Amino acid sequence: MLRAALSQAILDGYASVNVAKTVRLPAIRKHKRKAWTSEEARRFLESARAAGDRLYAAYVLVLVLGLRKGELLGLCWDDLDLEAGTVTIDWQIQRVGKVRGIERRRTKTASSDATLPLPPICVVALKEHREAQKAAKAAAGDAWHENGLVITTKFGTPIEPRNFLRFWARRCDEAGLRHITVHDARRTCGSLLADLDVHPRVAMQILRHANFKITMEIYTQVTDQQTRDALKKLGEGLG
Repeated sequence: MLRAALSQAILDGYASVNVAKTVRLPAIRKHKRKAWTSEEARRFLESARAAGDRLYAAYVLVLVLGLRKGELLGLCWDDLDLEAGTVTIDWQIQRVGKVRGIERRRTKTASSDATLPLPPICVVALKEHREAQKAAKAAAGDAWHENGLVITTKFGTPIEPRNFLRFWARRCDEAGLRHITVHDARRTCGSLLADLDVHPRVAMQILRHANFKITMEIYTQVTDQQTRDALKKLGEGLG
């Protein structure tokens, strides 16, 4: 920051030398974030599916599309085209202070926006979730809050982001898996797409990689055939 400020000062005529330009900062060791293997991700989804977890579709979207927590909870049915198999990501849910509460806002930057292809496992899970939501709406009656959101409470209200993290952690426990965060689950997305035989170019779009080489590095590290077959079976067996 100081180097940039002094460079600007030179351009503005306030300084003649950038004394920070020759400074060499020590390398910062990056924290290695955790991720699941494809096998662990499959066990997580199978656990949620077998338990009838109403957030099953949400977990599929996190793991297969790599959606951020806010993007997932801000997703509306109008953002989805299940027949064409696409989803548009340009909204998110955020908590804005204690008084204003939860708000649905545009994503922070234009680079966060994207129209993504939906792999079959996502389409089937969302169609099933839509039917479950209709049943929940009928059961709630006048207590239902209509807002068009895909992932809601049993009364149609937005899910508090912190509560979603709790639900995620509880599912990790019930699946007998080591804990990773929802954000860390994004790192698992590429491996799952490879195991589901999603074309690398499509995966690049889903993962929002700027460089195809990064996508291919993930695709060269796929898991064994048994896991690939099990993931496909899980997706095909939802209907």
